[in-house]
Amino acid sequence: RGDLSARRWLPPSATAQTDKSPRHMTREICRSWRVPLVTLFAGLASADGDDGGEGKCMGWRQTAGCSPSGRREPARDRGCDVSIGQDWSGYCECAGGVRAAESTCTHESFTCEAKCREQWAWLREQRKKRAEQEKEVESASADDNLAKLYKRGKGFYVMGNTELALRHFREALKLDPEHGACKADYKQAKKLEKLLGKLEGVMGKEVEGKGRMKQLERDDQFEEARGLIEDSLALSPPAVYRASLYRDLCICCTKLRLKDESLSACKEHHALDSGSAASRTLLAEASLLAERYEDAIGIYRKLAEEDEHSKEAREGLQRAEKLLKRSREEDYYKVLNVSRSASPREIKRAYHKLAVEYHPDKNKDKADAEREAAEVKFKSVALAYEVLSDEDLRRKYDEGEDVSGNPGEQQQQEQQGGMWMNHGGQHVHVRFR
Repeated sequence: RGDLSARRWLPPSATAQTDKSPRHMTREICRSWRVPLVTLFAGLASADGDDGGEGKCMGWRQTAGCSPSGRREPARDRGCDVSIGQDWSGYCECAGGVRAAESTCTHESFTCEAKCREQWAWLREQRKKRAEQEKEVESASADDNLAKLYKRGKGFYVMGNTELALRHFREALKLDPEHGACKADYKQAKKLEKLLGKLEGVMGKEVEGKGRMKQLERDDQFEEARGLIEDSLALSPPAVYRASLYRDLCICCTKLRLKDESLSACKEHHALDSGSAASRTLLAEASLLAERYEDAIGIYRKLAEEDEHSKEAREGLQRAEKLLKRSREEDYYKVLNVSRSASPREIKRAYHKLAVEYHPDKNKDKADAEREAAEVKFKSVALAYEVLSDEDLRRKYDEGEDVSGNPGEQQQQEQQGGMWMNHGGQHVHVRFR
């Protein structure tokens, strides 16, 4: 395409005209050989491989556990033209590091070659749409109609593209700085963008289909995220933002064991997310926290029926059934008059108060019936505190596991301090911390 000085390419009429530029010589070649100029350059571009290999398939990548994100099993990888049937989980690797057809063990047969073509066709379409959006933004200028700019900005805001919305609102305000509706939407979008940026710093970046990428561990982190989410929802943002915000609020309230707030947020997310499996799983967790065990069992059971390989659904169903059975027995939280989200300090304070109230020495002068009832209550309080004051036992109790009759319990209690007392023929251990 560049230097065409090779004389064997030139026609006889051009060999004597050595002062011609490469462009002129190229035209002489095409005119002599009767080849259109565009055809020559198209062939050269094709030879250079300008398409970048888009759509090319690299092969099927097998994973374990019937999950596309499971452990890789390279020995079971297959070629692009092999039909991938059921009982195969993994994904198709395409050119450019693109993944396609991420699959569990239940899916229809397909070939990676076809899936890669489909994926790249979709990506090219998205590029085209994005380019058109950028082109629209570039074409917008101060001379554009105010109503048109505001309408476009509002459209981008409703679709969740805050950046483009703000750019349109700014251009519109240049034409009329006192436009009331545009000014109000601009301030709201600007404040929402700032809050979402802070939320991303706390909970991690939002990845479509996977949620937040950062795992929070401390209660203060969940409290901070909860405050940012509630401030964002107070702005009454468009529905495209509310779905993810209510999902994050549902997670934070569940982790903080706020049962009423958790159930309310999870229901909102479930309604906005069209009842997806992920939203139903969060709703089931919130139902467990709110002690609505039968509701949680129904949700988990349906999820397990829809996907029999779902480990999360099976384990959730087992936990819900255990908690339902436990709810029909004595509730240690109710014995101590504390909530399920009570801190260790609150549990300790409640125990000391009840232990003093029902201590046998405090009730020895009462009637026999009252004294016996106090002793029974005193032992219940002591047993409830033994379980809820131990972090590991409390976790097991909250998950519905049996925490009674632990081997070596008496020896462990003696090592931790306390004393054993005999009341009415019963051997009772009392410990104050």
